[in-house]
Amino acid sequence: MRYPPCFVYLRIPHNGRHIRLWLPLFLIFPLVAVFVLLLIPLIVIAAIVLWPSGWGRSLLLAGPALFRVLCELRGLKVDVAQSSESMYISFQ
Repeated sequence: MRYPPCFVYLRIPHNGRHIRLWLPLFLIFPLVAVFVLLLIPLIVIAAIVLWPSGWGRSLLLAGPALFRVLCELRGLKVDVAQSSESMYISFQ
């Protein structure tokens, strides 16, 4: 099983120099989990209402699909460079 990334490493240009940031994502996950738990009753009600139109099942499967996408971000490296600027993002 793959796990979501724990850190995001950013390198952002600023005044000819680079600012390097490590953002700990594992500190954000508990807040997101509480938010999702609070939204579950609303999602279930919306799925029941939307079930006859065919959107209910898609709504219920959106959460696990988004979590799979988040887990697959681990190891992604984005390096964007122009002639005078560059930006680097890495999910670890």
